[in-house]
Order: sequence, then structure tokens, then C-alpha cells
Amino acid sequence: MLLRFLLVLSLVISNLSFTQTNQKLIKEGALNIFINCSYCDINFIKEQIPVVNYVNDRNDADVSVLLTTQSTGAGGTEYTFFFYGQKYFDAINDTIKFSSEPSEAQDKIRDKTVDALKLGLVKYLSHSPIADQLIITYKKQNENNEAIEDDWDFWVFKTSVTGSLSGQERSNFIWLNGSISANRVTEDLKLRFSVSNSYNESNFKFYDGTEDIKIKSLSRNQDFYASSYFSIDENWSWGISSDLYKSTYSNIDLSIRVSPAIEYNFFPYSESNKRELRIDYEVSPTYNKYISETIFFKTKENLVSQELSATLSLIEEWGSTEFSITGANYFHDMNKYEIELYSSISWQLFRGFSLSLYGSFSKIRNQISLEKGEASLDEVLLQRRQLETGYSYYAGFGVSYSLGSIYNNIVNPRFGNSSGGSTIIISN
Repeated sequence: MLLRFLLVLSLVISNLSFTQTNQKLIKEGALNIFINCSYCDINFIKEQIPVVNYVNDRNDADVSVLLTTQSTGAGGTEYTFFFYGQKYFDAINDTIKFSSEPSEAQDKIRDKTVDALKLGLVKYLSHSPIADQLIITYKKQNENNEAIEDDWDFWVFKTSVTGSLSGQERSNFIWLNGSISANRVTEDLKLRFSVSNSYNESNFKFYDGTEDIKIKSLSRNQDFYASSYFSIDENWSWGISSDLYKSTYSNIDLSIRVSPAIEYNFFPYSESNKRELRIDYEVSPTYNKYISETIFFKTKENLVSQELSATLSLIEEWGSTEFSITGANYFHDMNKYEIELYSSISWQLFRGFSLSLYGSFSKIRNQISLEKGEASLDEVLLQRRQLETGYSYYAGFGVSYSLGSIYNNIVNPRFGNSSGGSTIIISN
């Protein structure tokens, strides 16, 4: 009886809520827009731009908006909005960009996002039934026309220290990492320098029936990296990088590498926020000194390796695709090589249905730094030591399907955005 009463009550409340709404949130004559933007605060956008209808699928939109991002030389982010006209606005497209600073507040980025969307939508709103309701304002420019000089000459310095501590009665974990970087990026030159140091400690205690056994696992990594890359034209680049590296996990006491490289992009670099097809080739003379003798009876050695990679990246309003293949080998023994395949896709195949796939596979034949001797059970389980393997892989997928109303205008932040459980909310 109680279950029947609750069911009837929920139906009555749902009917009252629908009657009160009466579809008022669906704006007659307004543009239908779809925003493909995983970084945006969609609720904030709806509140700031209420003159359009927001729809759940790009196929229902008059204007489809896609956001892509790229890192800037200063460590910030460049946001690019692509506007695709559909239906009446077919083939009427536009592009709007803005940049954020590395330490810029999220609230400021939200405001810039809304301003960019407003600017991009003007072209379409001016041909809509509400065009006569638009008012366009213009901020007065600073009358000081003196050229702005950068006192730092495009250099950006950054330092960080991060760490974590967790545990329970019989185990605890400590992780610390510190880094310093200096970067200078212009249209023709990219300079990067960084130093990092990490410390990872795990402690375990278990009772074997007679006494407590304690196991401690430590791993350390230190790295210095420097690179200089130069533009040749809209498709070619060249440069050189170097790396000094130490790793207890990889049995590396000191590794020194210098790598001249060249790159060709089949598409102009100016289009890299939407599509890339890059071919990279580098040669790397390397000196390795090992912590313990390797399985090849080496304590130190000089090596020369080469690496060739191809990367395809496409971002469209219907989804994104990335695929890469990388091959590397040592000149002294061509049988010591590695081949890696990587792919990820995120597609909206048809109305309401999206598919995501990602994964990689590596064939490994170049583990020259492996420590000689059998690994102990503790080293295997705690991953304190790199183990011999012929391959590695990982994969994942995601499928989603939604149906129902095409509109998505409502903003209701009550009780957060969780969708779990069953809740009845009554509001005036």
C-alpha cells in the first residue's frame, strides 16, 4: 500500500512540475547550439548566454561549437573555438581564439570563454529572429600606443614541490617530487630546460605466524632535460635535445644522451590545433653507467640508437582520432629494438551514441639495462626492479547512448550534479 502511494505521489509531482515548466525554457525562434567542450562550465555558459537553446546532440543544432586547446610558450593555454554552421547556416563557419596565463584564475577563464562564445555567435544571431534585440558594445581602447616590451624576453620559470602520504596500520606510502623548469617559446624557437627529482617509499608489515616481517621499498629518479627546436618553414623543423638520467628502478646510475632530430608535418603547423601528421627522426649517442652488472655483463657502455615515429591527430566536430607508431633500435645490434603502437578515438557515431577506444602495444627487445640475476619475490611484487618482458599493452573503451529531449537549457545545481539514487525535489 505504501509503495503504491509513493508511486502515485511521484507521478502527481512530476505532472505538476511539467505543468509549471510548460516548456518556458525552450525559447521560440532562438538558435539551437551544441557545445562540444569538456573544459567548459556549461551551467555558467547557460546563465550568461540565455538567448539560445542548448541541445544535447550536434545533429539538432543550428550551430555546433568545438573547443580545442594547446599549451602556450608561457605555460598557459590557448583556447580555440570552431563554429560550424548547420541547416540554414550550412557552410558558414568561424574560428575564435583566446589565451590564458599559467596562474590565471578559473573564474577569469570562464569569463573569457563566455566572451569568445558571444563573439562567435554574433554572426549567426544577426540572421536569427531575435536579431533586432541584439545590442553590441565596444570597449574603448587604451590610447597609449607605445609598443609593449617583455622584460623577461619570453622566458618562463617554474618550480614545484609535490608530495603525498598515506597509510594504514600495516602499510604506509610516501611520495615526493620536486622540479625546476625554464622555457622560452616563440614562433621560430622552442627552448626547454628542466630538472626533476622524485622519491618513492613503501613500507609493509605482516605477521608470518611467529613474528612481524617488515618490507621496505625505495625508488629514486633524477633527471635533467634540455632541448632546442627551430622552425624551418610551415612544415619542417629541426632541433637537438639532451638528457641526464638516474633511476634505481631501471638500474641506471647515470645515462647521458644527446639527440639531434628533424621533423616534417604534412599539414602546416598553423593547423595543428585541428590536424597533424608528423614524421620525426632522431639519432641518439648515449653513455650508460649501471648500478649493477647487466644481463649482458656490462657495468658501463657507449651506444648509438635511432628512433622514427609517425603521429596522426585529427579533431573534428564529430570526434577526435589519434594514432602513432614508433620504432627504435641500437646500431651495434639491430635485433635490440622496440616498436610501439598507440591509438585513441572518441567518436559521436550517430544521434545520442558515442564511442571511445584507446590502447597501446609495445614489442620490446631492447632492455639493455636489466640487472643480472634473479629478482626476489619482494622486488617483483613491489615493482622495485625492472623485469624482462617481450611486450607490454594496455587498452580501454567507453560506450554511451542517450535519448529523450533534444534541449538542454535547464540549470539546476540543487544537491550537486550527482545522478545516483532516486530523489524527488519540489521547488517553486
